[in-house]
Amino acid sequence: MKIKIIEKTHELDLQDALNDFIESQHPNIQSLHYQVAMTSHNGELEYSFSCLIVYLS
Repeated sequence: MKIKIIEKTHELDLQDALNDFIESQHPNIQSLHYQVAMTSHNGELEYSFSCLIVYLS
């Protein structure tokens, strides 16, 4: 069993990265865990979109 963590600052970038990983590696995915984090820096909101993929190689 292996894990892969992908993190991006925009949800569409995360979507593209996930699709690229799936198309190139053809993993046997056991589960996906999606998370959004939001922070404030100098009065501006910053987002972090991430996905933990648990898969069999």
